Amino acid sequence: MNHNLIKTMLLVATGLALVAGPATAQEFRLTYSTSYSPTHPYGAADEQWIERIQDQTDGRVAITPFWGGSLITSREGVDELAAGVADIAFIAPIYASSGYDLSRLTPQFFYGYEDAQDVLGVYLDLWEEYPQFAEELDGVKVLGFNVGTPMHLMLREQPFEELADLQGLRIRSAVDYVGALANFGAEGVTMPMAETYPSLQRGVLDGVIAPYEALKSLSFAEVIGYYSELPHSRGAYPSRAMNGDVWASLPEDIQQVFEDNIDFWTQTNYELSQAAEDEGRAYGEEMGVEFNAVDEAVISEYSDAFAATAQQTAEQMDANGLPGTEILDKVRTAHAE
Repeated sequence: MNHNLIKTMLLVATGLALVAGPATAQEFRLTYSTSYSPTHPYGAADEQWIERIQDQTDGRVAITPFWGGSLITSREGVDELAAGVADIAFIAPIYASSGYDLSRLTPQFFYGYEDAQDVLGVYLDLWEEYPQFAEELDGVKVLGFNVGTPMHLMLREQPFEELADLQGLRIRSAVDYVGALANFGAEGVTMPMAETYPSLQRGVLDGVIAPYEALKSLSFAEVIGYYSELPHSRGAYPSRAMNGDVWASLPEDIQQVFEDNIDFWTQTNYELSQAAEDEGRAYGEEMGVEFNAVDEAVISEYSDAFAATAQQTAEQMDANGLPGTEILDKVRTAHAE
């Protein structure tokens, strides 16, 4: 018999045996895409999560990470993930150019919160109470959430000391802060963090609102000269998700492993980010970044600007059929308790 024919028959027989036989190790090979590197706290949390999933599924799930935005961008991550560019991804609907209004707009309601865990608790309660949060992410299954440490103002050319210093500046900002910045003559630019370093380097941006850890993890200490401690509270948002079709294809026991690790991924991400804060500040000092405190009266006047903006945003959401004012009231009531 022809050797090629024998080889073909053996391959076919082997394939049939695999199809008919029991599940084997690495039964589900999945890809994970993020715009961050494995050295960033978010990436370090991802690595721990990947190892944990593979262990808890006894090797049936194998996840291959793709770092640095090689598959999916953070700005359009939800759409790209839903389209199947990757199986799992870091998503940041808060930076999307449009849509995802609950994810993009409600974080600004958390102004004045000092404890990130309080923010996360209130947000997750809202997520459970209002199915619209998940519905606007149609096509993906959320597997983790982000809540950040407070952020401050980093500037290239001069420190921030009074509100007039904001006039005419272009500052990379989460959408939460755009309205308040505009009140004092600055332009808030909502580009992804991954695009911020080169924009600062080229002078396209004058500054960025970011935490201490970003001085090192995103190398901002190389391209800014001043870190002014003007506090910016941060909301929470869905940050990791799986393609909806991939999720539906998994057996219930595997799905349960992912479900059981939502809190692990969320909390590990937060804890590693917290630990990176002191390291980031120390690195900034080594790089010659100048740190300055901001007068409490200036901070108070700046914070007042968030209330009016949040109310306007809530009313716009109401007009679009979303429970904006209702959610704002619950966030502010929880803060007052």
